[in-house]
Amino acid sequence: MPGALLVSFGGYPYTPSSLTPDNGLANLAGALAEEGYEARILDFGTVSSMRRLFPRELTERLRPMAERLLAGGGAPRGDEALSRLRELDLALEQHQQQQMHAIAEEMVEEVRELRPDFVGMKLWNGDGFTGSVIIAERLRREFPRLPIYAGGPQSSWFRGAVYRRTGAFTCLTDGEGEQVIRLLARHAAGRLDLGAIPGVVFMDGGTPRHVPRADGLDLDELPEPIYDEDVYPAMAGDEKVKIVVIDDSRGCPQRCGFCTHPVESGTLLRTASAQVLADRMASIVERYGITAFRFSGSSTPGWLMADVAEQIIGRGLEVSFTCFGHFASARPDHFERMAEAGLYAIFFGIETGCQEILDRAVHKGVDLRTVAETVRRAQEAGIFVVTSMIAPLPFDTPETIEESQQFLREVRPDSAPVQFPGLVPQTPWWNHPEKYGFEFDPDELTWVELDYKIKLLFPPSMWEPLPYRLDGMDFREFTKITAKFAADLEEAGILTALPDDNALIARCAGMDPRRFRDLTRVWCAIGEAEAMGEMVARANRNIVLG
Repeated sequence: MPGALLVSFGGYPYTPSSLTPDNGLANLAGALAEEGYEARILDFGTVSSMRRLFPRELTERLRPMAERLLAGGGAPRGDEALSRLRELDLALEQHQQQQMHAIAEEMVEEVRELRPDFVGMKLWNGDGFTGSVIIAERLRREFPRLPIYAGGPQSSWFRGAVYRRTGAFTCLTDGEGEQVIRLLARHAAGRLDLGAIPGVVFMDGGTPRHVPRADGLDLDELPEPIYDEDVYPAMAGDEKVKIVVIDDSRGCPQRCGFCTHPVESGTLLRTASAQVLADRMASIVERYGITAFRFSGSSTPGWLMADVAEQIIGRGLEVSFTCFGHFASARPDHFERMAEAGLYAIFFGIETGCQEILDRAVHKGVDLRTVAETVRRAQEAGIFVVTSMIAPLPFDTPETIEESQQFLREVRPDSAPVQFPGLVPQTPWWNHPEKYGFEFDPDELTWVELDYKIKLLFPPSMWEPLPYRLDGMDFREFTKITAKFAADLEEAGILTALPDDNALIARCAGMDPRRFRDLTRVWCAIGEAEAMGEMVARANRNIVLG
């Protein structure tokens, strides 16, 4: 019987990215195996979950609206149409709540059958957090002595604030899970106190106690991830798009105003060696036949990816992959070689096309002339270039926003995802709001953000308003600017809302990027699980050997 049950419930899969394997849990299973523990991974980011969490009846009722959604028009206009859509959205929310409770009951039976030493849960945002809390609280009622540990993005961002929402978790983890999970296994066996485990948060006398993190891991020493179907059942068949994430680097010294990566993995950039990264890719190809990858590092040095490319070519590996890049360290002179190695898409964070705003609000430390030249060189090498944008940013004016628009119209990336300015605990924007023009109550915003839900059927300006202001604008006001910024890019022929991993999925599925973006956006919005499942199967036929 498995010693650990590792659970990832991210809520309804609202993007194709939600259907890719969870490398974090695969790594944890590998770390536990090195300690002599068996693990079972329950990953709900599957086509079946999409089908389960969106009833067919609602899909059919929403289908007449799909054409407008496909055209990018958002929610229908008119009081009657909006009222009908809100009614359907409420029915969907009620259905998903019922399913979360049903899943919690199934988890009780799973634990009763498997009798694990402990349960580890990965906490996501939105319904992923809500559902995970429902599961954890149900398990706690049924098995009061069972250790239930939690990690993941919400745990790292909100830490002890999670205990304001629930007391179901034995502890929360803050830091690198491969390191902490081994010690938690010893705690579950009664051989180690929580207070002796670096990077955990637990309740101590009614107050959250945070044990400082240990030093970051040597990434060359990460455990070998486990994607075997008997350990990770969701990997069977075509439940998931089989693009595997490789940990090339962790930590980021940039301290961009909005960014959570330094919060999650520290401010010291650590990298794995190119040889080890190529070894891991070769191992995945050999063991599982999987040939598509995404490198996870948020500040991947250009020299590292250039060295990885040489390793891939030298070994004759036939793979495709995407990665993050940073303009300060990109190697444009190696882009052709990287494309030859299989680099299909690269993700760069620009955030703005105005140098003044880039310097004052974002702090990337790059020159926009370097940005433009880097994008041009990558595209000339045949690489699909994604450049993320945030609109509006602190200090933005109509003139600086137009400057950003003009910059993108000149540079013309292959995709430019646009987001509204988000606030996450421990980032510079959150820690120094007055410096950037934000106004909010930290306690109130924390409570709302813990399980804040994305409404796929509506544009962000119609979501539940987040309780903060930027330069005097409330949530509805600044998200309307975001929507207009994206719409103006689309009118200029620049694709939005397609990140690098989705671009690779589209390629593997044999679909034009824009067509893929449009169709999958509608499929997710109206719960078209059958069409999504067919796309996943097509992609996997081009990813998995044999």
